Amino acid sequence: MSTIKPIHTQLVYVLAVLFIILGFMGYLDFKNYTYLGYESNDYQVTKVEADSPAAEAGMMVGDQVKTVNGMDVRDPKTWDSFSRAKVGDTRTFVSDRNGEEVSYTLTYASQPAKDLLGNRLGWTVGLIFVLMALWAYSKNKTWASLMFAFFALGFGSSFLGGPYIEADALGDFVGTVRFTFVLLAFAFLVAFLLNYPDKDPFLDKKNANMILFGPPVLLSLIILVLEVFDPTSSSMLNTTMDMLFLLFILFYFGWAILKMIKRYKGADSATRESTGLGMMFWGTIIGLVPILLVIIVDNLAPTVSLPGEDFIFLTMVLVPISFAMAINRHSAA
Repeated sequence: MSTIKPIHTQLVYVLAVLFIILGFMGYLDFKNYTYLGYESNDYQVTKVEADSPAAEAGMMVGDQVKTVNGMDVRDPKTWDSFSRAKVGDTRTFVSDRNGEEVSYTLTYASQPAKDLLGNRLGWTVGLIFVLMALWAYSKNKTWASLMFAFFALGFGSSFLGGPYIEADALGDFVGTVRFTFVLLAFAFLVAFLLNYPDKDPFLDKKNANMILFGPPVLLSLIILVLEVFDPTSSSMLNTTMDMLFLLFILFYFGWAILKMIKRYKGADSATRESTGLGMMFWGTIIGLVPILLVIIVDNLAPTVSLPGEDFIFLTMVLVPISFAMAINRHSAA
């Protein structure tokens, strides 16, 4: 079993404070968020909300957006040239609709109540992730609790968000660093389940760490290369990246779910009680399966809307809560 060092503890606390501060700054920025009311995949419109600016302008599902304000949407310089949209700003879209060119002007609106509520709830979920990391790790400084802390901090940071950064270069750098830590959090999730309540034989394999942490490192390097070289967007590039992210999530969430099921089935009732494996099992199933289903449908059938999908992320809060409670119960036993 690896040894906890002071630097590990310092890192947990520093990251927690940093993410909470950045998250609070992001929360204050909610008032500046704008709304158009459509979703797209590879610049093809997949959803248009009723009574939204997009719907009122005449945008329709299936429209393939070609230009915005006369600039090619696939040229990275197009988006770099736009300043942050404010309520009342307009942009003219030209799209291909079944071979016919159509044009419409969208006017940015303030967030509807549903979106604002979703952002606030998401922020609260992120705060709970971070607090559960601190609660579990501060009471139990073990390798398993450290893996849990890094997982919870990573996912917490993704929900908490951060302030808007005007400078493109700095914003890209901060975004890449944050995204890398979120990707690593998926690996830390599995690493925790491989270490709790006892060490899994898989970790004794020579290439265990490469299998665990190789994919997020590789995907981070791909993102970094794309940020540096900023290639022109293409359907092949966008589809490839979408599939990579989908496979990445399926790999780690699938591994976590299967490992949790195996841990639960392999333990007797007394062990489940003393280690909290029972609450962890239900926290994992209820917390991860619904969001995994939404992600799969959103990638493979982007025009399909599932009931409650806008708030399905709330189930994920059960994961850090159940894991932290299990860790503390195990230490008390």
